[in-house]
Amino acid sequence: MSGVGSAPQCGDKARLPSSIRRTGVPFRRILTPGGAGAICGAHGLCYPSLGEFEGISGMTRRLIAAGLAFVASTCLTIDAALAQADDLAGDGAAGEAAGEAPAPDDDLFARDSFSVTPIICPFKGQFDYKPGEISCGLITVPENRERPRSRKIQLHYVKLAARKPARWDEAKDGEWKKREDPIIYLTGGPGVAVTGYALRLKDHGARDVRDMYILEQRGVGYSGDYCPLYSNVDPAATNVHTWEEYLAARMKPIEACFAAAKARGVDLSAYNSIENARDVHALRRALGIEKWNVWGISYGSILGQAYIKEDPEGVRAAVLDAIVPLVQGAHFQTVGTFLQRDLDLLEKACATSAVCKAHFPDLDGRLEAAMLAVRKEPIKLKALDPELAPTGEVTIFDDIVPALPFQMLYEQKNYGSIPAFIEAFAALIERRDFEGLRALTASGGPGGVDVSQGMYNAIMCNDGWAFDLARAIEQDLAAEPVFGRMQGSPEVGEAIAKVCRKYGMDPRPAEQYAPVETDLRIVIANGEMDPITPPMLAKSILPGLSNATYVEFPYAGHGPTRSVKCGGAFVTKFFDNPDGELDRSCADDMKPPEFVGPLFETQAPLRIATAIAETPPMALALGLWIGLPAFFLVFGAINYVMAPASRLIDGAKSLREAGVRPLAWLTAATGAASALGLAAAVGASAAANEFLLIVGLLGWAKGYAAAGLVSAALGVVLFVSTILNRGREHRSPGVISGLMVTSLSAVALGAFLARWDLLPF
Repeated sequence: MSGVGSAPQCGDKARLPSSIRRTGVPFRRILTPGGAGAICGAHGLCYPSLGEFEGISGMTRRLIAAGLAFVASTCLTIDAALAQADDLAGDGAAGEAAGEAPAPDDDLFARDSFSVTPIICPFKGQFDYKPGEISCGLITVPENRERPRSRKIQLHYVKLAARKPARWDEAKDGEWKKREDPIIYLTGGPGVAVTGYALRLKDHGARDVRDMYILEQRGVGYSGDYCPLYSNVDPAATNVHTWEEYLAARMKPIEACFAAAKARGVDLSAYNSIENARDVHALRRALGIEKWNVWGISYGSILGQAYIKEDPEGVRAAVLDAIVPLVQGAHFQTVGTFLQRDLDLLEKACATSAVCKAHFPDLDGRLEAAMLAVRKEPIKLKALDPELAPTGEVTIFDDIVPALPFQMLYEQKNYGSIPAFIEAFAALIERRDFEGLRALTASGGPGGVDVSQGMYNAIMCNDGWAFDLARAIEQDLAAEPVFGRMQGSPEVGEAIAKVCRKYGMDPRPAEQYAPVETDLRIVIANGEMDPITPPMLAKSILPGLSNATYVEFPYAGHGPTRSVKCGGAFVTKFFDNPDGELDRSCADDMKPPEFVGPLFETQAPLRIATAIAETPPMALALGLWIGLPAFFLVFGAINYVMAPASRLIDGAKSLREAGVRPLAWLTAATGAASALGLAAAVGASAAANEFLLIVGLLGWAKGYAAAGLVSAALGVVLFVSTILNRGREHRSPGVISGLMVTSLSAVALGAFLARWDLLPF
């Protein structure tokens, strides 16, 4: 479930500075259980959270990647969808005859070939890996095993071969030996493409001793995404400016996708968790694996439950994490209630920190006030890209306000800075200083994590989520009238259910989604502060699991077996000895978050992004503006120390310069410290929480900004002193030039800070 995500989305794939990337479709609600969290759009779109694919193109690159995609709430892009069905001929017709009788259960796999076709990985070149480390293949399966004349489709899978890690300690861990029982990793979303998983998991500890397989689910990415242009059709349809239009717009791409897919012969009823589980079964048999270990997170936990029922003989042991019950229902849709629960836990932890308690005493109140302020007066932004926003303006509604911290709660590394973010974002809304947010309305090239939205919507229909959505939203609004609006209105749920029925996707038989009952050895894991699949959902599936162990990770978010540093060892130790005593130290050693103080509130990253999006050559100009002064100041700070020392070593005469040299060194040193310190602050802020760059930098950055102003003032003094004293002492043209370059570099640095919202007051 890399998708059960959270909130809104917008734009296309923004390629702004090194940070703003992939703002996908108008992004708003339908929160889906995400294997790591996701940004889910107004039309059900879900993007995996930052943590799910940490490092996919550099965390700073994604800084506002998902984060900013978020903020763009109504924004841009695109709602309808073209569909492309995977027209593999197979041995059946493209579509199904009306009223065709389902195949008996014992014949479900009669048309599966159980053979694999090796292929060059379609993501080759997108990230580095050694030959043999990662390989790919295809299997051919019936699109709908319950219909004998169903067409065939091909599914893509990835193998990450076990490898001895460089950190392997034979004295401690024993001789390295590859285990013969591989892992099948069940992906999230539903609908997240496999490329990000291959990148994220290639260095995960779970494959230190085991091969790992990842099946790209039917209807996803290279497994036949039937609506690949879901987000790219008719931007005017979602470029709306009232709340009512905004809610209504979410239906258009869903229906457009379903209509186009059906016209191309796609059997939409075949895209459900039961057929997904059968595909996993077919892959195991095609690979000739007798038993394997199952690891599923978020939507992968739903699929894991379905698969255990489908193929119990093929399962050796299982780890299911970030749990959503298989039983039909909109279990993860009361997001306002879940957010309030996590805010209460966060405030409780905050109260134990002197810094947090002193500066952020009312997180809940500040966030609610900010949301109500935007509800009263939505944020209006002049669009940077008229292709994405034909009206020339983008409107951001109040549901984005809680959606941002909600998304941050997926990853525990963000927790220490969430209170500071809420305070800074609330202050930004109070000032109504939204110029920097215009960066979110820019377009860009490809990047980010791919989600097959058509498949997500089909699962939502066929698995029955959509038919309980209206009730869940109603319940959420009753419990949390402010935060509950993240999901829109019950009418939205009713409209989605209506579209599902229109295209023949009524809920599948409830007995297929009955709770799992098994004595297989299973670990049920959950993060204590998971915002979309909280512990109560995990505990609800335990009664049928007679041989399961529940492990709750304190102060952890969505999918701790993936995101916690020791998660790889935790999974490996369990799979090595499923019947032994479970090592809980990974969960037991979790620490409370270390809270940061108030931020240095600045929109500099977004303002710079906006300027570059408006005028691309500005990137070079800004690079020179800050890059050259920084270089000369760093060089000067070193040179003004080294030159006298060199003369002293050589026995040369020291130049008397009326105190100008110490002044020049001080100017260069403070300027160099400012430039390097602010650069470090951007990196540290992104590492602490990518979302911080929307509203500011870690508080200590303010000191480096102040150093820049001091350097600029000293630069003015140095310039004047150099001019006034040029005739008093004999100075070579080189010395005078060096002093002038130092002074002008310091002044240029100060001007940059003043122009781009980096003043420390």
